[in-house]
Amino acid sequence: MQIALVGLNHNTAPVEIREKLSLKEDELQKEYSLLLSTERIYEALIISTCNRVEYYIITDDFLCNVEAIINRLSERSNMELSELKNYIYVYCGTEALKHLFKVACGLDSLVLGEPQILGQVKESFNQAKLYGKYGTYLKQLEQFTLKTAKKVRTHTAISENPVSVSYAAVELAKKIFGDLKNNTALIIGAGEMCELAAKHLQTSNIKKIYVTNRTFERAVTLAKEVKGEPIPFDSFIDKLPKIDIVISSTGAPNYIVTYQQMKAIMKKRKYSPMFFIDIAVPRDIDPDISNLDNIYVYDIDDLKDVVEANKREREKEAQKALKFIEYYVGEFNKWLESLKIVPTIKLIRQNYEKIKDAELEKFFTKNKIEDDLLKKQIDYLLTSYMNKVLHNPLTVLKNKSIEKEKYTISEAAQILFNIKE
Repeated sequence: MQIALVGLNHNTAPVEIREKLSLKEDELQKEYSLLLSTERIYEALIISTCNRVEYYIITDDFLCNVEAIINRLSERSNMELSELKNYIYVYCGTEALKHLFKVACGLDSLVLGEPQILGQVKESFNQAKLYGKYGTYLKQLEQFTLKTAKKVRTHTAISENPVSVSYAAVELAKKIFGDLKNNTALIIGAGEMCELAAKHLQTSNIKKIYVTNRTFERAVTLAKEVKGEPIPFDSFIDKLPKIDIVISSTGAPNYIVTYQQMKAIMKKRKYSPMFFIDIAVPRDIDPDISNLDNIYVYDIDDLKDVVEANKREREKEAQKALKFIEYYVGEFNKWLESLKIVPTIKLIRQNYEKIKDAELEKFFTKNKIEDDLLKKQIDYLLTSYMNKVLHNPLTVLKNKSIEKEKYTISEAAQILFNIKE
């Protein structure tokens, strides 16, 4: 039995290809049913997110079943096999394990170290329990996957140091104001970067978020998403005396906040600190306002420098994470290797059970014992004795089955039965 993986992700396939193969929740039951009806696929796990679609299978026929999955992906996407194979990757055994652990730890994500993927992996395991066959192998695989991810999260800084411009903007604001619970923010614009920044501010428990945009309806929509308040674009300047943080990204050809405006506003604010993040190109905020006391202005280039530096830090942490992944891959393989002794252990126990049952029957007949309660008591006594006798040798067999050391028959007997001369 081994694990095999067929998948594609943001590194190997563009979004238009990933879209063809992504699975919605209501499609999973059918997909698991088809997958597990394939001969010699015993358990399966499907991970489907916006950035990846991956099929993990537990099989003893790697070649045939990998081909079966590729054919299934071809059928679902209406793509020729020759074209599909340009976008997919196939891993088996240790490499498949390593890939899954890297995915759960965020090492294979579009944004290195992002934490959301772990929740998606957990949900995928839950879906496998619900729609598929969640047996011994997947149960152990889930435990090792989550254990590895937890170790990486707690012993490396892989998720620290923001690596998106919007997130970096909010983190910079925190460095100036500390806790944002008493601060207010204004988002100027409703594009993707402004939306992300607004959501980061919301999760930072900021006191109030205002949103403005030339198209007021878009401001209303974004404000609703972040539990903020929309304000008309032509009156946002009037709101600035009450604003601590401004994040702006519009398509305006000229500055929308000027030096003269801020000079007057800072007097009204009594020069309490104010923070501007200008992520527009061309710039929205007049850079000269940074000459005013207690105004901090950052533009897109400043943030890019922060992001690049942070990426390098995360890459260093990723190298630490890989060591944990290698360790747990090794531990999982040891567990897998130990399974080979399980049939032997079962045969030993079955053999002792037969001997016990035969001896009991002989004893009951010879001594003319017919009382059921007495029979149960004697059976319990003999079973308890048998379990104690077998406990050490069976435990040793399981724990030492993967060792490569050689023992003499005498040494093996002493180890199995815990005998010391």
